[in-house]
Amino acid sequence: MKAMIKRLLIASIIFSIPLLWSATSNAAEVNSIDIIDYGLYKTTFAHWQQAPDTNRGEIQIVGARELIKRTKIISAKSGAEFGIRYVVNGQDEGGQVDLLVKISHSELQSSDEWVTSRQIGTPSFDGWKFDSNSEVVPGKLTIELFHQGTKLAEKTFTIH
Repeated sequence: MKAMIKRLLIASIIFSIPLLWSATSNAAEVNSIDIIDYGLYKTTFAHWQQAPDTNRGEIQIVGARELIKRTKIISAKSGAEFGIRYVVNGQDEGGQVDLLVKISHSELQSSDEWVTSRQIGTPSFDGWKFDSNSEVVPGKLTIELFHQGTKLAEKTFTIH
């Protein structure tokens, strides 16, 4: 009896693996990310979200956003808001996928990163705001988007 239960258990596990694999891989299929806009933005605050891999430990989630000027040149001053609007392209239109957002600066030794959930086929936004003069450092600041360890998009801004 124990042997038969063991065989049934093993058989059920073996037969369920393909079902689990297909259920998890469909939602995560991302083909590419297209950057549709970039530059200076005016945003409205929505709420704070925990982001332990950032210097601050949290990130500001924005509500509305308006592109003020399409540019890769950002003035080095407190209050400057800039970023990218993009679309995740994939098999499951409307499905949710997790992206790693990484912000790195050419003159600083550290980077900030966080995971965000995005909907395939819907425009999304990620960016940066200099909240104080101590954050403003001239150089190159790059926003990178990764899915499952693969970099799919990046935009570099010159801070001067």
